[in-house]
Amino acid sequence: MNNAMRWNKYRQIRATCALAIVLILNFLQTEAAAQMAEVNMGVGFVNARVAPLWAAEKEGFFKKNGVDIKVLKLAGGTQGTQAMLSGGVDIGYTDPTSTVSAIAAGAPLVEIMAITTIMPYYLVGSRDVKSVTDLKGKRVGSSGLGLSASRLALMVALNRMGLDLKRDQITLVAAGAEPERIAGLAAGALAGTVVGPEFRGRIEQLNLNILADLRTLKIPWEQDDLVTSKKYLETKQDTVERVMKALLQANAYVLNPANRAVVTDLLKTQLGLKTTQEAEGAYEDLTRFYVLKKPYPYRDGLQTIITEVGKEIPKATSLKFEDVADPSIIQKLDKSGFIDSLYK
Repeated sequence: MNNAMRWNKYRQIRATCALAIVLILNFLQTEAAAQMAEVNMGVGFVNARVAPLWAAEKEGFFKKNGVDIKVLKLAGGTQGTQAMLSGGVDIGYTDPTSTVSAIAAGAPLVEIMAITTIMPYYLVGSRDVKSVTDLKGKRVGSSGLGLSASRLALMVALNRMGLDLKRDQITLVAAGAEPERIAGLAAGALAGTVVGPEFRGRIEQLNLNILADLRTLKIPWEQDDLVTSKKYLETKQDTVERVMKALLQANAYVLNPANRAVVTDLLKTQLGLKTTQEAEGAYEDLTRFYVLKKPYPYRDGLQTIITEVGKEIPKATSLKFEDVADPSIIQKLDKSGFIDSLYK
């Protein structure tokens, strides 16, 4: 065999190998795509407490767990529960008040993981309201007069601090979202309200008074939760577990001091914060109060919610923790050592 024939044979072998490699790579990519679970994730609020979800997207934790996530912004918890019931959303970030209300009305929903287990609010007074007792006989604002999370938190907190709406002649009014409530305080239209700590700079700028940090009162509570339908949990349990793994990895990422700069920048970008100082404050709150290593559904917190919702929806009074939450997957991931391994 001469050199020309050898060269032609070599080129043929090389071409065949290259084709084989392309075919194998295409096959592997197709298989990987086929194994990716598509999930519509609804988010009913935008605040610092959503940071682990943003981190999971940015760092690719969902993809690493075989999940193709699509995040859908929703206008509050009520819309989120409706979207899950219609099948437009598979899993959602919502609030336990909406969850409990929907379950009391017969909706087959279930909480699978807690997101925030404290009241993430300051109780704020207008310029002439210096103490909690100064709220007696005055107008206090919440986002709405229905079963909104801020309204229930406000009522429970005032009661814990010794006030009673009826006895102390406190008028509870619908005053809109937090920026609108802050404006109401500044204008003197409201004597008090609850406001997220991320607005501290604005509160101080307007010389309003922080009467109490509700996060430190140790009131059993849940503010945000991860919810799905019972049908989705039963038929897509593996997918739900993958999603929860990604979020648990994101919690560990956020809580790792080595990632502080990245998380702070993420908060600044996602929340539209104007200064690094504001973002640093949001980060401190996030890691101190909100993000949990083992975010089990909080039995005592949910019971408080059930009791308060029951005052408006009598059917809710018969609900038990087991009717509202299913901690089976978080228990599985905990007992297997998966969660602990994230912090080694």
